[in-house]
Amino acid sequence: MADWSNPKITSNYVTFVDEVKNRDIDAITLTRVAITGPPLGSIKLLRAPVAFQEYDGSVYTTLLLSLDGGGTGAGTPVAARTNLGLGTMATQNSNAVAITGGNIGSVTMSGNIVYNGGAFRMNAGGAQEALTLQGVATKYALYVAGGPAPSFGVVIRAGTSRTDVALAVENAVINRGSFYVWGDMVAQFMYRLVIPVGVDAYAPTT
Repeated sequence: MADWSNPKITSNYVTFVDEVKNRDIDAITLTRVAITGPPLGSIKLLRAPVAFQEYDGSVYTTLLLSLDGGGTGAGTPVAARTNLGLGTMATQNSNAVAITGGNIGSVTMSGNIVYNGGAFRMNAGGAQEALTLQGVATKYALYVAGGPAPSFGVVIRAGTSRTDVALAVENAVINRGSFYVWGDMVAQFMYRLVIPVGVDAYAPTT
């Protein structure tokens, strides 16, 4: 709006008043309208995109607000995330999260079917392990593959009869059993069941 080389000592009174007024408008609006002859170091607010700029004597350059000044100290999203200390999780959506390392603790998980508030739960106390799965080389620690319906990979159910135990594997003390399968249909094997009864001795069933 204003020519900041004015007013001059030769300016008449009417012109002087208008020139000073226009400079005041430029200052209060942070140079909303382009001005003539801006002084070195003058600041303007760019409206689109919104940014502060400083005049270096020839052109206006964008100022980056530091973290201490409430900004990010960066001019790109990547640099801003770095300055704010944000890692790769900051760019992941809640429906597509990939975690490749680190530790996860005190996690509550829920699925489409939730019984008693938890679909998946592992609890361990002291030095006890809630779950340990470890494979060697190409061997599987656990491999469950179900075929097309009505085939099943693994189905373990507890009901309201036969002490509600679908499967129990125990060996807490010597006089306790090490494997229990309770239910109306105790066990069904499609081929054979081999039970070791001694050294190099087995009792095959048909």
